[in-house]
Amino acid sequence: MAMMTWMRRISPYLLAAVLIAFIVSLAYFGTQRGSNGGGGGGAAVVTVDGDTVSAVTFDRAYRAAVEQTRQMAGDRWTEELPRVLRLREQVAERLIDERLVAKGAAREGIQVSDAELAEQIMRIGAFQEGGRFSHDRYVRLLAMTQPPMTPGDFENEFRAELVRQRLQALIVEGAKVSEAEARQAWEADRSKVRAGYLLVPAGTGDALTATDAELEAYYKAHPAEFTQPERRKVIAAMLPTASVPAPAVTDADVEAAFKARRTQFEQPARTRVSHILVKVPTVGGSGAEDQAKARAESALARIRGGADFAQVAREMSEDASTASRGGDLGLIAQGELVPEVDKAIQGLKPGEVAGPVRSPFGFHLLKVFEIVPATKKDLKEVAPTLRATLAAEGQLKAHRDKAQDVQKALLVAGDFAAEARKLGLTVREAGPLRRGDPIEGIGGVAEASDAIFALPPDGVSGPVRVPGGLVVFRLAGIEPSRLQPLEPARPEVLRAVRRQKALEQAKSQAEKLAEAVRKGEDPKVLVRQGGATYSEVGPFSRAEPLGDRALGQVLGPVALTLPEGGVGGPVDGPGGFYVVKLLGRERPDPAGFGAARSETEARLLREKRARLWQAWLAAARAGAKIEINRQLLSE
Repeated sequence: MAMMTWMRRISPYLLAAVLIAFIVSLAYFGTQRGSNGGGGGGAAVVTVDGDTVSAVTFDRAYRAAVEQTRQMAGDRWTEELPRVLRLREQVAERLIDERLVAKGAAREGIQVSDAELAEQIMRIGAFQEGGRFSHDRYVRLLAMTQPPMTPGDFENEFRAELVRQRLQALIVEGAKVSEAEARQAWEADRSKVRAGYLLVPAGTGDALTATDAELEAYYKAHPAEFTQPERRKVIAAMLPTASVPAPAVTDADVEAAFKARRTQFEQPARTRVSHILVKVPTVGGSGAEDQAKARAESALARIRGGADFAQVAREMSEDASTASRGGDLGLIAQGELVPEVDKAIQGLKPGEVAGPVRSPFGFHLLKVFEIVPATKKDLKEVAPTLRATLAAEGQLKAHRDKAQDVQKALLVAGDFAAEARKLGLTVREAGPLRRGDPIEGIGGVAEASDAIFALPPDGVSGPVRVPGGLVVFRLAGIEPSRLQPLEPARPEVLRAVRRQKALEQAKSQAEKLAEAVRKGEDPKVLVRQGGATYSEVGPFSRAEPLGDRALGQVLGPVALTLPEGGVGGPVDGPGGFYVVKLLGRERPDPAGFGAARSETEARLLREKRARLWQAWLAAARAGAKIEINRQLLSE
């Protein structure tokens, strides 16, 4: 169902982007082609038991992951986000899992026939026209991806995904949930507690003292804290965008562009719709199908009985990407969803609910909230904006072409800076810089930092897009990573020792308070000791946690598991150490379990299956020889 959500988020006119998102949903594929998994040459970024993933293959998977992240982040996207999320490392881990899965499936003799593969591909909505598979559309969309894919490429990747699904089904098929387990989990989720807590603040320890021996001992025990990372000096040659004039745009250019881009100025009728998905297990036959449908019908009965659709979606929907939003798919146009769902919502009025509807993803319940009519702009209306767009596009192309010519000249220049000035570029020296540091005159641009740290000694980068223009870097020097000597690092070491002492003192005080509360002393009286504070919270439960999320993450795991009158802690949390006392527990009415049993069992079964699958992957990793080329990974 994730594909449906991506199809909503991506512009319906950019079909190639839709396909990219779908390919990304296959766990960042693009890794199964070529002999030995290499995907077309290049040094190995990852090796699993001798099976390699080349730099070419990794780059394709990484670009797909960046595209997915860009689409999901929306307005929150920044060029820094992939680095913050450590996306390159995440992709490498996924590629390792792919190799482990392929080897595990081969050992189990799991295969997907050509007929089965064709059937599954023909059911993909993105490849259909009028509800039927279109080979021309299939080939066209694959060719529009970046880099382009052939049907053979895609089929290899999709076959691997189907094999993974079958292996996972085999691994988790033994998972079962008893009624007793479900009841216990339901009660634990809905049992509400009240708790009181003492907070002993840690502080920064600025008033504390430390001996030279303590400083030296801490410094020796924590070298990573005082190790200066590699730093680099560069010469940056900037070609400002404004230095390249925008080309003239004629009326004929505008008219031709309007005809070529007509769909950009047409907004089809759209429907704001939410859904609840109940997946059908890949194993279990008709019995599993019937159980999934029954769960969907149970949810529908609750909605028909007056339950809020969004709340039921949060509790029951198995589409992880929309459940937390109450099943909201947003505004969608006809043809953006799989045919079965698309057909079901046509004709619905705001407030109406349809379902259960069977699709390749499972059973859906659908509710329409709003219908937005279609709109269309004419040439006169869009001409000023389109003219400006064409001028900007022409300027960017001319700018890029000139920057590439400049870079070629700088590659062979004896004096990089002098040649850059001769060519009319703005030249400045920068550094020493750590990876990710903002660059003077440029700012914090992840691509610029990545380009600098990928350079060999005296190397020259390609043009990198930064605010205001394109820049070419020449590496002027490298300061290797090194442990700072104690004396220059002394102020930093002193702060660290003071913090550690403050934490130790606060923890010791909290331990004394916890022991006193366990002996029966009133925590409200104990607040006079050690500057502690006392507060009470609740009632709250796993199903209805505290509104203060940070506080809930500290108190919840302790308070929800304490016996009546029990005391827990001290536990480390925001601001210091917490001592928690359970003040009361309210258990749910046992009569409510019957209505929630099927949903609870389904959730626990999903969790068990997820744990089994992760355990299998962990065991496979432990038994494999895995090598990661960190240098290539960081390029």
